[in-house]
Amino acid sequence: MDRLQIVGIFVVVLVVVVLVIRKRAASPKTVPTRIDPLQLGLDAQYGDTAVVAFSGPLCHACQEWGKALTAAGVPYRSIDVLQESSLAQAYAIKSTPVILVVERNSGIVLESFTDEPNAASVERVRSLVLV
Repeated sequence: MDRLQIVGIFVVVLVVVVLVIRKRAASPKTVPTRIDPLQLGLDAQYGDTAVVAFSGPLCHACQEWGKALTAAGVPYRSIDVLQESSLAQAYAIKSTPVILVVERNSGIVLESFTDEPNAASVERVRSLVLV
């Protein structure tokens, strides 16, 4: 191979890498629409409407969600995606935070949040859970 072919291959690979990175950054986070409450350990202590927080150890937004939910008096089940990776994989959780408000009996996800918490999102979770 001559140098021109090597440079051409390098440029093509570089363009593909950039396109993949852009596509991943632009794609919205996917969240499950239904979960298995028993698999996630959502027993009666969480009430009829439960909150599940998928988090990571280095996720600042996850820590903020934990503080905000605790301050609002909302009980929640925290799932560390590294320590409980099989649960994260089962529900296709690829990034954190993912906060799910779930109807515990049916497993239907009523609402989900994937950004940093703000007053409105925390109040929305609280209003769904603490009826």
